[in-house]
Amino acid sequence: MKKLKIIFISVFLAITNFLIAENFSLEGYYYCGGPPDPACLIFQKNNKLKIEWINERDSAIDDSKIYSYKKKYIGRFPLFVLNEDIPHNLRRGVFRDDKTYYGNKFMLLTGQSAATELFDEDVIALCLLPNRKGIFGEEFFWRTPTGGSDEYWIHHYKSATSFLSENGRDYRIQNLTDILPDTPWVEGVDGWGIGESFVMVGGKSESTGHILLMNGYISATNPHLYEENGRIKKIEVKGIKSGKKKNFIIKDTPHPQSVDINFLDDAEDIKITILDVYKGAKYQDTALHFMILWRSEVIPYE
Repeated sequence: MKKLKIIFISVFLAITNFLIAENFSLEGYYYCGGPPDPACLIFQKNNKLKIEWINERDSAIDDSKIYSYKKKYIGRFPLFVLNEDIPHNLRRGVFRDDKTYYGNKFMLLTGQSAATELFDEDVIALCLLPNRKGIFGEEFFWRTPTGGSDEYWIHHYKSATSFLSENGRDYRIQNLTDILPDTPWVEGVDGWGIGESFVMVGGKSESTGHILLMNGYISATNPHLYEENGRIKKIEVKGIKSGKKKNFIIKDTPHPQSVDINFLDDAEDIKITILDVYKGAKYQDTALHFMILWRSEVIPYE
């Protein structure tokens, strides 16, 4: 990507790690892979984590184990380091002969989704395995509220003013509906992309009064791409039909977060325009990993 020299970046990165604070406790929350669900991670008191994995014959809990963990960071990504390796047979509920080495570390990007009349309070998550034993980092599993991995609204986008095409890859606007790593939309103009825009087709409805997003470039293989590229800092949200608009500040975090768009009328397309960015430490490109319409407020973990 387009390089931009920034002085004192090592000092900046060191300082930001000291400024990170938790917005909610993970205690009591569980994260299940799937579908179907081959395993669950369940956070407990005193930095304990219970892992349950599933028997493929009857879909019952086949075994479980409690681990202790320490939390560190790779850039802005929380890294949970267990006292022992994750079991090799963790995914045998899906892959009978799977003997993948998972190691003893995973990264967790997560947000707390507020309760509504139809849904209890729950969590949204993208769980990632970092590089390990010569294997590139990859997605571990991801989760949306009510337990499934595909229970969210798929959206269409149009009228993107630009996208980055580089090294045989296109970072198109359609990537915004894909939560998996290394699938952002990246603006493609010179500079930081201020003024670039796109339209979310279909827009707000009675059941989707928020925008759920994950900021920046999210990669399991190289988590530092989040800080090295630009992230969105301020956006304008405008109803195409009503003309109503409002500006929002977006948090500089890779964790899921939301903005409240209930000021808009129902059933209209929404135009999103970049007004300001958090500048990248290495590349003059601004990335947005994920953006869909959502049902309630989402509080980022950090």
